[in-house]
Amino acid sequence: MALPAFSQPIGNRRSLMLVSLSVLVIGGLGTALVAVGTLRDFEPTGVATVSRTLNQLMAVVMTSIALIIPLTANLYTPRLVKLYVAHPLIVGLHYTSPGHPVHRALALVISAHYLASLALALPYLFFVSQLLRPSFFMPMLTRKGIARLHQLSTGRPSSVASRDLFETVNVLTNVALTGVARGDRQLVLLALQSLHILLMELVGAPSTPPPEWRRLTPAFLPGLAQEGQAFLSREQLWPEAYVLGQVLKVLEVAGQRQHEILAEVAGSLVESARLALVTKRPRVAELHVMVFNTLLRRAVEDRDLRLFQNLSYHYRLLVEAFHEDPQGMLEAAQHLVHYGHLAARTGLSFGLETVAFDLGELVLSLAHLNAERATELIQVHAGPLWHDGIQGGALMKKVGWRTILRLYWEARIQGLEPVTEAIFWRFLSDEAIHKEELELALDDNRELHYEFNDRLMRFASFSPEAVEAATAFLESW
Repeated sequence: MALPAFSQPIGNRRSLMLVSLSVLVIGGLGTALVAVGTLRDFEPTGVATVSRTLNQLMAVVMTSIALIIPLTANLYTPRLVKLYVAHPLIVGLHYTSPGHPVHRALALVISAHYLASLALALPYLFFVSQLLRPSFFMPMLTRKGIARLHQLSTGRPSSVASRDLFETVNVLTNVALTGVARGDRQLVLLALQSLHILLMELVGAPSTPPPEWRRLTPAFLPGLAQEGQAFLSREQLWPEAYVLGQVLKVLEVAGQRQHEILAEVAGSLVESARLALVTKRPRVAELHVMVFNTLLRRAVEDRDLRLFQNLSYHYRLLVEAFHEDPQGMLEAAQHLVHYGHLAARTGLSFGLETVAFDLGELVLSLAHLNAERATELIQVHAGPLWHDGIQGGALMKKVGWRTILRLYWEARIQGLEPVTEAIFWRFLSDEAIHKEELELALDDNRELHYEFNDRLMRFASFSPEAVEAATAFLESW
């Protein structure tokens, strides 16, 4: 699976040019030193101007490195300094006398290493400075994870490769959580996008027969019950469950300040759920439904209407993805209705109304894919909810009728006869009530919402074509 543009190698040509220029400059410097200097200029006892100059230059380089390392402490450790100080060439030089032949040979080797180090110092510093930018190192982590996954899928399975893959997932999760704590939206989105790419690779990989690496020692999220571990191992679902669990962990921590992040990730989860259904992996799609259920419950508990409306919208897209799986579609729709009722019971304003409106949109969009599934959804879940609405209080009555009428007239102008017939015989067979409620709905029709929000458009607004057809119907009576 091809990576998106952000994950392609960055700055390769620029880095190559910088390395080439540094090598040329240091090569010229080395040539000049050989022409005008002596080998003693490179020895620890050398006091020539060239020696002092090079020593000061190396001091500047090492100071720069010492400043950069703490800034990238999550990627580099003090072991880097230890490796430099304890290098055998450096240590060996101080255990030989200046007149010993070995000392002269070591001095020559050190001289070559010294010039090479200078030639590579600037490119190294440039590379380290690039690691301060998430847009540089996040694609590197993503490519590392994908490489490990391909190694597991195409080569000999290895517990080391499997461990490295999920350590990469853990690193991405930690980066996302750090971004949440710092309020760094870009960093969180990059990390979650990388997790989504790995999830898509896992879901899209051939699963029949199950790859051998999935039968190796599985990885589970901390705290997962033994029964759950046994199920995921038996069904070979533990890799997808692990990544989804890490995504859910980030989303739960994101809180109310990161609505756009949750909306972005919800769309990605719908995409990976579709892929799971296309690749005939309904259990993986069911895990996605469970993630949405957890997020909806969190929105209800936090009384976060904006988050609930965002999730309800994407949940509608998720249910639509099950149009070839009747049982899965009805179960997912039932969950959505359940959380709508839960929102109403806990006092979350407009929660159940949002679900009622979204079921109308779901039936309409589903009818274009599978009219039979759309009518089934009306009969089993959407219809009973709307019926209860028009029999309830003033607000829910208005919501129920507006949804029913909008769905009927939009389906009618689009030629979706199974839907229009199901709506007509269940709700609109009384022509007088139909016209009365339709007049009220058209009098209060507008396309844009009252407030600028994520949806922008008003719930259940009639399109101009539907308004024209409905107006003609009223005038003909």
